[in-house]
Amino acid sequence: MGKTHLAVRIADALDATLVHLDAAYHGWGGMEAGRDAMVDTVLTPLAAGLPGQYCAWDWERDIAGDIVDVPSAAVVVIEGCGVSTPRSRALASTVVWVECDETVRLRRLFGRDRGEFNHFYEAWDAQVNDHIAHNDPITTATVIVRT
Repeated sequence: MGKTHLAVRIADALDATLVHLDAAYHGWGGMEAGRDAMVDTVLTPLAAGLPGQYCAWDWERDIAGDIVDVPSAAVVVIEGCGVSTPRSRALASTVVWVECDETVRLRRLFGRDRGEFNHFYEAWDAQVNDHIAHNDPITTATVIVRT
């Protein structure tokens, strides 16, 4: 079970609003920009009891897309690579890190995407590694799930 499947199960069990960060990344090179926008326009307002919103990314045209409203809710699950930073953790009650063996992770990626996005993986993984190095999401997580 990967992070998306786990997030769906948690959101269903808690009757929570679920937001997928991959809807807001600013393209294949936009992990940080998408994450920071999510913190500014979704997590911060929600923590204040207000609705949030984010600009979805149009992956087919590689441009900013529609505005998506996120209603204020008792529980909101934000799922995605790069979401755990000092700023987001200060606004969250729980942070879950999903740990997966690299071989399993790559097999899941290939099975899901059928190799269509292989040429983006190296650049994406560099962003993930940079995020881990600068934001320490693993040792600061409330819960670690090993899949």
